[in-house]
Amino acid sequence: MTIAGQNNDIFTAMRLVLFDIDGTLLRAQGLGLVVMERVGRRLLGPAFTLDGIDFGGALDPWIFREAAGRLGHDDPSHLHPEFRDAYLAELARELDQGERRPILLPGVLAALAAFRDDPIATLGLVTGNYGRAVPLKLRAAGIDPAQFVVGAFGDDAPTRPDLVRLAMEQWRARGAEPDPRRVVVIGDTPRDVDCAKKNGCRSIAVATGWHTVEQLEAGGADLVLRDLTGLTAELDRIWS
Repeated sequence: MTIAGQNNDIFTAMRLVLFDIDGTLLRAQGLGLVVMERVGRRLLGPAFTLDGIDFGGALDPWIFREAAGRLGHDDPSHLHPEFRDAYLAELARELDQGERRPILLPGVLAALAAFRDDPIATLGLVTGNYGRAVPLKLRAAGIDPAQFVVGAFGDDAPTRPDLVRLAMEQWRARGAEPDPRRVVVIGDTPRDVDCAKKNGCRSIAVATGWHTVEQLEAGGADLVLRDLTGLTAELDRIWS
């Protein structure tokens, strides 16, 4: 593991860049979790709660299953479509009202522009968000979803490592050879680091979520940054 400015030679073959969303590109100020709890209580009763669930880097369907399971629902899959659709509808309304909008994190627009303008880089997303929630959150934060060429979302696969594999397959479908050594996952949690490692990919961790630099280092990230402002400063060496 290295801190920015140290031993960036490991990134010389990197070509596919997969960003997480919450805590990495933007901070939703807890809006998604507030809406999830509100919808869950309406559907499953007032005891529904997300308290105690480690949702950092988790998939939205998994979060629902965990919360429902704590209420004694061993197999809540039949309830999930109703929960998902109600959550997405309410999230869209909340974002449209604009009372609690996602906050763009430092360095994001410059970092995205640098990758987008680089002919050897392909931008993508790997996130636990429901697919339909992704453009809602990105647009609310002032990020154009169209710049991301590939994307794998929380309702596309059962685990986060599976999402990385799915994004790589989408890259292959566009004519690329998905060598894991040419793929980097950028996120803010140990789960982001883990899903990269399990696919033989590189990982960049940013301490803009709930985890500290020290925790992200301990998780084995190849590069740790305090925020994405540092990523822009490192691009020359990353691509050299």
